[in-house]
Amino acid sequence: MFYNDKKELLFVGKARKLRQRIKKHFEDTVSPIKMHRNEVTKIDVCVVEGPVHREIYETFIINELKAKYNVDKVFFKMKSE
Repeated sequence: MFYNDKKELLFVGKARKLRQRIKKHFEDTVSPIKMHRNEVTKIDVCVVEGPVHREIYETFIINELKAKYNVDKVFFKMKSE
């Protein structure tokens, strides 16, 4: 879970190889947070056993905490400004 300095959740992802995945988010040109890397000030890790549980937990966190840059798996609507 990637957070900014205001403690807002920016992005949620899952990985089997955490170091490689985080590195990819900061170097890759297709990462969902590629335009917002400079906003990330904190990364939290949560270990969840089992692929089904990981998928459910990721989707739950994205929707419950309203992750700003997760565009798939979103079941809430953002208000237009």
